[in-house]
Amino acid sequence: MSTHIQRSRAAARGVVIGAAAVALTAVLAACGGGGSSSGPASAGPASGASSSGASSSGASGAVTNVSLGYVPYSDDAALFYAVDGGIFRKHGLNVTLVPQASPVAVEASMASGTEQFGFITVPVLINLNSKGVQVKCVSSVDGNQPASDANDSTVLVAAKGSGITSIKDLAGKNVAEVQLTSLNSLAVEVLAKRAGIDPASVHLIAMPFPQMPAALAQGRVQAAVIVAPFASTALAEGAVPLIHPNVALFPNGTVTCLDVMGSYASAHSGVVAAFQAAMNESIAYSQAHQSQAKATLSSHLSLSSAQAQAQILSTDWNPTLNPGTITQIEGYMKEFGLITSEPPAASMIWSPGS
Repeated sequence: MSTHIQRSRAAARGVVIGAAAVALTAVLAACGGGGSSSGPASAGPASGASSSGASSSGASGAVTNVSLGYVPYSDDAALFYAVDGGIFRKHGLNVTLVPQASPVAVEASMASGTEQFGFITVPVLINLNSKGVQVKCVSSVDGNQPASDANDSTVLVAAKGSGITSIKDLAGKNVAEVQLTSLNSLAVEVLAKRAGIDPASVHLIAMPFPQMPAALAQGRVQAAVIVAPFASTALAEGAVPLIHPNVALFPNGTVTCLDVMGSYASAHSGVVAAFQAAMNESIAYSQAHQSQAKATLSSHLSLSSAQAQAQILSTDWNPTLNPGTITQIEGYMKEFGLITSEPPAASMIWSPGS
């Protein structure tokens, strides 16, 4: 088990700035022809796949090999189906999936050129762009945020026996977050302020999602913002749901996306357009064939067939990215001192010719 460092709110702000600086350094190094990924060690491209976006000839014509960094969780189902169901291949892409611990790790790998596409949360997207690192959302992961708790699997839970029954009770408590100053920790800050407590009184612990159920059960943290399928484990072990933060703050909004470096998009607009078309097709297919989409979770997340089919996919299935949410999140980030500049939301969404 890795060591988790508790941070005050001020320290958390420093961490996100530092993380962005690491990614920015990687971008500059990549532009100069060097640089390496600062993300965790992970499997490289599959045999025959290139990490540089090169094309190879296959029986069905030219295929472009690209790698995509992602954070493993249930809402990746449409992405997994685009690979497993041959939709990327249909659009001329051979996509190798590379699991990463957090969006910042994904972006660092993209900046070094190791990966061409990746999973990102909107706060990380905004933070990088505000510091001059051009990254753009290309497509949603599976649609936008749903508007009801019943359709959402991201949940803020309190540990069994912690005595926490509301947001107010989080003052002075340790709360696990996948990444300090992430989408989830920003939501906790906003909700804490609304509840009338000092957001800085909530102690954040950086921790990968798979480790959160055990940390809750062992009392190392008193609460966590956790996603499926790991939320099911935590709830089965007695964790108490408090609120679905994304539903409360961003119903029908864009809170995550699959993104690309601006420099790569400029040089490979055809590849990016094919990627966007493939994801939009996979999202539409997954909505109409949810059982097939969920079946991909068995192999990609090591779930049983029954567990895979029981997962809630947190989506409204609308693939159209929502710039209003990006602007809303920028406002929260500026309010809490996380950014000083607010790039236009439209500049962070890729479209042909952008």
